Amino acid sequence: MKNLFSVLPQDFFKPLVSRYRDQYADCLLAIYSSYKSEISYGVNRENIVATLTDYFNSRTDEISFGDDDGDFEKDARSKAQGTINYLKNCGWLDFEDEKNYVQNVLLTDNAVSFIRTMNEVIRNEETEYQGLISQIHAVLQNEELYSKPYQFILKNVAASTEQLVSSLKKLSISIKKHIDRQTKNKELNAVLELFASYNDEIVSKSLYRLKTSENVGRFRQSIKINLDKMLSTPQIMNDLVSGYMEIEQEENKDIAREKIVGIIVDVKSAFENLDKIIADIDRKNNHYMKNAAARAKFELSSGTNQEGKINSILRYLSEFSDDDEELDGDLFDVFSQKFISEESVKKVPEKKSYDAVASIQAAESLTREEKELRKKLLQDRQQLRIYRKKIEDFVSERFGSRNSFLASEIKIENRKDFETLIYIRLFAQSSRRYGVKRTTNRVRTDKAEFMDFEIVKKKIAGGKI
Repeated sequence: MKNLFSVLPQDFFKPLVSRYRDQYADCLLAIYSSYKSEISYGVNRENIVATLTDYFNSRTDEISFGDDDGDFEKDARSKAQGTINYLKNCGWLDFEDEKNYVQNVLLTDNAVSFIRTMNEVIRNEETEYQGLISQIHAVLQNEELYSKPYQFILKNVAASTEQLVSSLKKLSISIKKHIDRQTKNKELNAVLELFASYNDEIVSKSLYRLKTSENVGRFRQSIKINLDKMLSTPQIMNDLVSGYMEIEQEENKDIAREKIVGIIVDVKSAFENLDKIIADIDRKNNHYMKNAAARAKFELSSGTNQEGKINSILRYLSEFSDDDEELDGDLFDVFSQKFISEESVKKVPEKKSYDAVASIQAAESLTREEKELRKKLLQDRQQLRIYRKKIEDFVSERFGSRNSFLASEIKIENRKDFETLIYIRLFAQSSRRYGVKRTTNRVRTDKAEFMDFEIVKKKIAGGKI
């Protein structure tokens, strides 16, 4: 199995951990930016040299490319040439010679991916989540794309879903960072101004539309219906399998079908869990907003309550020099308290009153017939309950002499039968008696509709079934 270091050159990360990492990172971003107007990631070497020469002309620090740290380059052009050669040796750049003896400098495919990520980290841009959700919805709705459903639809849907979930999780773990950046070690007026920008950049841009006008719930049901259509339509499923085998170079048709089913199930599960992720973001946002508001409240504390006095004392002492022998006596004047602070630890007394006790009624005794009737009702209610042992006994009875049977063999006549089917699937995850295997067949009856699954008897120790 491949890992990151097996596909990258040995010295690939060397420029970013060297003593000149700042210069190399700047040069890589400058080279990457110079390709924006080009049709490929290749530019005439002289143009790259000119770009880096301008960069080094704006700096006064020295740089060395040899083993001897004292061997410094003197002029900006030499630094530019040395940087290009060094980055080429480390695997970030490559050279291409044209017929007219012109040499082009190319970014390697690995370098493009890493520099693009560096750009995203530096800009710290938030993903436009709704663009991804509406894009997924539109792709699944486009009938013209079903000529090649894996290449044109499912592959893009899976990638966009993964990006959506990853971006939301990234926002979830970065809420605290955003709040701290807006409020920590800031003056009160700056905190209030930055609160507004925080709401515009994070709350409004990233979350507000995600929960209001473009709520994920508006698209989710349609997305799930189209994904189920892929699973239940033989022609689409066959096209998906063929496309997967062609694009992913998979020779085994059964493995390709299993991968397709897994991708579709993962996308459906992701959309089911989006509400939980958004709820977690809301919880963290509210928590850190309250903490930030508490900071602002502390700044607003007046000088007539305990919090304000302590705040003033701490601020004064933080500026007090050890060489000063006198403190301002006015700082410690005792003020009369003219109001009850909401932060006071003293409990406000409550007036208690006692009402007259009502007369106690004697308990009614039940007759023998009434007791038997109540006992029967409790037994009937117990019979209606669904629990693990009852489900496992039911499945064991259905097995008989067989080792497996399909869920569609269980007759669905009412709601309780369908609930039994659901609990069979649910308890299979931890059952020692049986397990379940997914199928691609969809069962439709006049009472219910569900994806069929096979119920398989588990082997116990010793190889016995």
